[in-house]
Amino acid sequence: MKDRRAPDLSLLLLILIFLILAGLSLYILLTMKIDDYKEMINDHRLINTVLIIEKDGRPIVTELYYYHPETKKGALLNIPEETGALIRSLNRVDRIDTLYNSEDPSYYLNQIGLLTGIEPDFFIQIKTKALVSLVDYIEGIEIFLPNPVEVLNENRRILLPSGSVNLDGDKALDYLIYRIDGESSDERIKREHELILGILKKLNLMYSPRFSESFIEYIYPEINTNLDDKSLDSFLHELASLEVDRVVFQQVLGTSRKVDSQILYFPHYDGKLLRETVKQMQDSLSDFDVLKDEKLILSLEIQNGTSRNGLGSRTAQVFKSYGYEIASVKNADSNRYENTVILDKKGDPAAAQRVANLIKCQRIFTDVDQNRDETVDIIIILGKDFDGRYVK
Repeated sequence: MKDRRAPDLSLLLLILIFLILAGLSLYILLTMKIDDYKEMINDHRLINTVLIIEKDGRPIVTELYYYHPETKKGALLNIPEETGALIRSLNRVDRIDTLYNSEDPSYYLNQIGLLTGIEPDFFIQIKTKALVSLVDYIEGIEIFLPNPVEVLNENRRILLPSGSVNLDGDKALDYLIYRIDGESSDERIKREHELILGILKKLNLMYSPRFSESFIEYIYPEINTNLDDKSLDSFLHELASLEVDRVVFQQVLGTSRKVDSQILYFPHYDGKLLRETVKQMQDSLSDFDVLKDEKLILSLEIQNGTSRNGLGSRTAQVFKSYGYEIASVKNADSNRYENTVILDKKGDPAAAQRVANLIKCQRIFTDVDQNRDETVDIIIILGKDFDGRYVK
């Protein structure tokens, strides 16, 4: 006769408790998922997000968006895809976009980290088709065009009106990709800056919890990013606090050279200037005092006090990379200056000292003239002790 003992009720109860606890733990794990972007906000850290627009599997825009959650200030640094560098994994000098992989951009991002001296925290990749969808979703972007555009690119006629216009998705893509013979790289980079800023401005204006939820539902599946949905919500939330009208534009300054039948763009001073620029920008974005309006708007006049041709223009490029406005570049009243001097024409010794620190100049003088040229705040007279980067 079989033993027909009743089930052990205590064992069933233990199993039931185990299942409830396991389910509760899983629920807590899912709902308490770490928001990496929020964590960086709480740590009051500068946050670096790489924004990539991709066409046919290649990057056509690479912008680094720097944001400091305490000061609410941001900056955009444009990295040309044709930037030349030593690609260690390939053991050769080549374009950095040689490393680009649409499915896994990690090698490309690592190379950007080496160039700038700061490893990217996050990235957002968006294909041109998704860019059109994004711009349409945010109801277009505001762009100012000083002149109308009428060009034929890739057998397509591109027409854009002049003035302040609201571009829909297709027109925004046209604005980004059109090329005109003789157009400088500075003009192209300016368009890339303005398109990215136009998107950030619209997101800044439109943000609400409901908008974020809808954005994540409809746009998030079309982009590739290491921001999860919670982190993306935090990203959008912080964009609502960004002072968009004071975003600083930066670009890589360098020279183009032909290497193995292709033109590569090499940053000045083997990239040292770029890394210094990023470090200076990082310090400025986190400094409340430096970011006051009266300290942001500084214009410099560069005077070449030596017989070295082009020294003034090259020095202007250095200061331009730090975000200073260059009012003029000219020869000094003599080409026999032994020492480099900084003349404070505005009566702001602290600002003059910051300028001097960038080239390690010790000779700073205040020379305020009531009838001065209001377009010039600081005059830099370059002497023989200046090697093109620092005062020796």
